[in-house]
Amino acid sequence: MDADRFDPSVPLCILHVDGSANEQGCGAGLVLTTPDRSKVEYALQFNFRTSNNEAEYEALFAGLQLARSMSDKQINIHSDSQLIVKDFAAKDASMSAYLSASHQLLQKFQAYEIWQIPRSENSHADALSRLASAINDKIGRKVPVEILSQPSAKTLRCVPYGTRTYGCLQFTPS
Repeated sequence: MDADRFDPSVPLCILHVDGSANEQGCGAGLVLTTPDRSKVEYALQFNFRTSNNEAEYEALFAGLQLARSMSDKQINIHSDSQLIVKDFAAKDASMSAYLSASHQLLQKFQAYEIWQIPRSENSHADALSRLASAINDKIGRKVPVEILSQPSAKTLRCVPYGTRTYGCLQFTPS
């Protein structure tokens, strides 16, 4: 942690990261909250096999690169991975390379902190990583998400997709 270099006059961004490796595939998810409170969500699917630990580091790298591309100078990183937070000694060449690369990326920030949080507080990044690791190559990459404010059985619903609207239906309860 490099918390003593935090400057209260410099905007701070918050990064939540998670990696996922399972039988279906490997992926990472991240949510970057900018200083103005907007959220940038990102899901990465890997075309290569990783361990879960490697997927966690891939998520961290993607998030740090995104933050740097947005000119963020100070960052709080939140992860449910003990490996990322505690900076354990690497046990093999692959993990040693990830550890070294993460230190190089972190040094590009004026200040940073890494916090371990409960999995329940990292659910947004976790959902993105699980989506990325499980997505089927044959479906489209854009997944529209609609938020319903009331049950569909009581309202007129039109299904939007891109710039077009499909299927306006009126449900009447019986």
